[in-house]
Amino acid sequence: MSAQANTPEFQNNDLVWYCIKVRPKQEGMTARSLRTDVHLEVFAPSLRFQRSRGKGMMWVTEALFPGYVFARFHFCDAMRHVRATRGVSNVVGFGGVPSVLPDNVIADLRIFVAEGETVTVQADVAPGDEVSLVSGVFSGIRAVVTRVLPARQRIAILLELLGGVREIEVSIADILLDRVHPLTANAAQ
Repeated sequence: MSAQANTPEFQNNDLVWYCIKVRPKQEGMTARSLRTDVHLEVFAPSLRFQRSRGKGMMWVTEALFPGYVFARFHFCDAMRHVRATRGVSNVVGFGGVPSVLPDNVIADLRIFVAEGETVTVQADVAPGDEVSLVSGVFSGIRAVVTRVLPARQRIAILLELLGGVREIEVSIADILLDRVHPLTANAAQ
């Protein structure tokens, strides 16, 4: 068997999914280029969430898999174009052979992604929810929400301090809701 017969060009000419490594913060631009310039089916899910900024809470959109996009193509027909696409670093593989992703992996991910490939994460805090404080002097402490103060982007929580129970107010940005992430809900089944 010749060395040439072991190269990926001769091993896989099926329409399959590949994981493509892209340059930092260029997932969206690279996905658009692969769709419009190379005419590939691309899956580049993103996560939309609120982040605390100097002027309050702002909606932010980031790649769900930072540094990676998924594309489905025939290796022989499209690899040269994929590698030449702006933002592409390489195709993920082992030993110089690009790794193929099973169709069901992408199908399972798509179940959780809304229209436009974006998962919106809402921090819908309600009285009775358990939260963990992630910043400030009480960082690491778990508490129960007693009131939600949406106009001030704050919540009131019950803390056990110095032998008694106290209600204090904290910023919503300083808590982490103790709930199962929507993308891991099916993993336990």
